[in-house]
Amino acid sequence: MSKNKIITKKTALIICAVLTSLGIIGWNSFHPAPKSITRAAVDVGSGGLKVTVAKIDPQTQKIQKIVYSKEHSVPLKRDMQVGGKSKFSKEIRTVALNTLANLKTELAPHNPEEWKGIATAASRQAKNGQKMYDQIEQELGMRISIISQEEEGRLGFVTAAAVSQVPQERLISFDSGSGSFQLTTQLSGELEVVEGQLGHIPSLEVLMKMRGKTLDFSTPPEPVTLEEAKLLVQEMKGRLPELSDQFKQKLKDPKAVVVGIGNENFIFAMGATAVGKNTYTKQELWTAIEKHAGKPASEMTKFSKPHESVLGMVLLYTIMDGLDIDQLTYSYANGSCEGLLIDTNYWDKAQ
Repeated sequence: MSKNKIITKKTALIICAVLTSLGIIGWNSFHPAPKSITRAAVDVGSGGLKVTVAKIDPQTQKIQKIVYSKEHSVPLKRDMQVGGKSKFSKEIRTVALNTLANLKTELAPHNPEEWKGIATAASRQAKNGQKMYDQIEQELGMRISIISQEEEGRLGFVTAAAVSQVPQERLISFDSGSGSFQLTTQLSGELEVVEGQLGHIPSLEVLMKMRGKTLDFSTPPEPVTLEEAKLLVQEMKGRLPELSDQFKQKLKDPKAVVVGIGNENFIFAMGATAVGKNTYTKQELWTAIEKHAGKPASEMTKFSKPHESVLGMVLLYTIMDGLDIDQLTYSYANGSCEGLLIDTNYWDKAQ
């Protein structure tokens, strides 16, 4: 082959490479990667619907900006308790559907590209829970999945990591709602979820039983006295789950951080409000209980739920004392919405 032909061939290859590169650059200039996408996340708990809409960086899967975050009262667990059956009434199903329909209309100006949701304790217990979510998906186009308590713990861990900025290897997430609680951490590179069956409503049931009264959701209970608080702790401790030795060791690790997540209605926020700071010890929490026990709701206005605050703190103290948690830090989160928003298991990875 002549020298000129060799040069010509090399030149042609270079030209092809340049043109290809220019073609790619040209295509990307007309089809740039989106700087952000807007998602709407729904966390259906036992006491309400938590909804968060946020702008997400599609490359890093991190929250750039939250444009809406709020909890709406839809008392699913209470509905089952009042009805005396393991199913949602027609009335509460209508409330849930209408609440979500109104929210979809209200939040339309934010242009969420997709709505995704999870449902937890009460929905796991309701025999017709899946039927309700099938109807919601059919009428509103929102897919809400009933998840296991283990998955709830995993999402709580993702949420705690997102809102607290604590490195995952040091993090122990603590999530507690109306019907249950979860403690989650990494052990030997794997997530371990501790599942507890204590929540606001189970603790309220114990209180009413102690008082020899029937659970009445229409009338706020009388203030929890200090003597009742002490009895409640002893009674509820027997309902706590067992921890593995490895989990106990993690709780004692001075580098580990227990992060309680939730909005202003959660027990961790109640503790933070009473103590006056977001990081507090078990002893500081009990001192706050002693200070607030027996006070009427009219003297508890600094709490988002004055009637429930002392009972909520007693529940939190019971778990901390019973599982040997010396200290926790409260970080605001709208349920598990912040974790759901960035968890690629729930969203189209092609976004």
